[in-house]
Amino acid sequence: MKNILLILKHEYLTRVTKKSFIIMTLLGPLLIAAFYGIIFLISFSELSKTESKTLYVFDPYNSMEGQLPKTKSNYNFEFVTDTVVARKSISENDAQLLLHVGNQKGDSIQLIAKKGLSITDKQQLKEILSEHYFNSRLNKKGLSPGMIDSLHQKITMRDEMLSGQKSGIEIKSGIGYIGAFIIYLFIFMYGVMIMRGVTEEKNNRIVEIIVSAVKPFELMMGKILGVAMVGLTQFLAWILLSGIFVTVLSVAIGANSIDTNELQNMSQSIPQSQAGGLSEIIDMSQFQSLNFAKILIGVVVFFFGGFLLYSSLFAAIGSAVDSDTETQQFMLPVSMPLILGLVIAQIAVIKDPNSSLAVWSSMIPLTSPVVMMVRIPFDVSWAEIGISAVLLFSTFFLVVWLAAKIYRIGILSYGQKASYKQIFKWLRMKD
Repeated sequence: MKNILLILKHEYLTRVTKKSFIIMTLLGPLLIAAFYGIIFLISFSELSKTESKTLYVFDPYNSMEGQLPKTKSNYNFEFVTDTVVARKSISENDAQLLLHVGNQKGDSIQLIAKKGLSITDKQQLKEILSEHYFNSRLNKKGLSPGMIDSLHQKITMRDEMLSGQKSGIEIKSGIGYIGAFIIYLFIFMYGVMIMRGVTEEKNNRIVEIIVSAVKPFELMMGKILGVAMVGLTQFLAWILLSGIFVTVLSVAIGANSIDTNELQNMSQSIPQSQAGGLSEIIDMSQFQSLNFAKILIGVVVFFFGGFLLYSSLFAAIGSAVDSDTETQQFMLPVSMPLILGLVIAQIAVIKDPNSSLAVWSSMIPLTSPVVMMVRIPFDVSWAEIGISAVLLFSTFFLVVWLAAKIYRIGILSYGQKASYKQIFKWLRMKD
């Protein structure tokens, strides 16, 4: 134990005192805050964009009756009778389009542009035309759009918890996924650092001197725990500094003073599917629904547990190979569960954090560091968090015992390429 603590201290102090570590610890949160600011400004610049486009309409069947519904879109509709002239005008101006109506029903319409169209352009035009043909059919049956609209009930829905606080679905999804992605990133970044460090020490024959004073297991555990503490230090520093920088940036760009009604009016200029409830996402009051203590504890527990589990596997790989090129055949089966966890977090957990797939994935140790981190902001019970953590650390002790069997032999093996057959042979060997 004394040797493990000695190696841990050496690994930790050596790495945290490097200039590169200090610079990245400070620069990382600044980059995250800058990224947040850029995304925020781009979103609002797109919503407030007033650039108009001329849309020529060639309708030989008069199916549109010389008019289209008035909308808040950025299109100026002009009916033409000569497509040659319209096409020539489009070729000279990128901000012009041609709508060619193929029949009376409106189910054969061609949209022509000089350059490729955006999904937003196509979707918005489909909505405008759909509204027009719908209104035309109503008129033929003696009905008016106003009569139909009067039958619709406008729904206003507030999502709240039993405590009366806002449920904060949007902010919980964002916080959970960002936390999970950072855990995923740090596990890979520092896990690969351990693997390359072990391989480098092996190739330089430094390890032969080290293992003459300490046991291979002590060396491996000291290195894993030391780098884990380095990663946890930087991880917590990033979370704290990122929160401070993003809060300051939000106040600086006026995120708290944005009029929600104004934002909703702006969002009407784009299709509803693209608007996406942006006004709810920036509602700062949603932060009141977050259990920051539970999130912080979850971050520490599942970052540390996930890192220890995967680092022991990366260390075993590093001890078994002689070069970085040989690691590729072993990296895929080790990294696939972690990648799978991120995919599940994106698809299943955010859609329904209490689904069977989400719950079981947050219990399986190889995916739980990522999946459980996404679920925690959605008020997961302490019992579930505890069970998942116990399974994670129990699996770590099992894996580190197996990894140590590979490490103690592989670290002193030279001149032969490692294979799965050879590794299984090392695992079956008695201590």
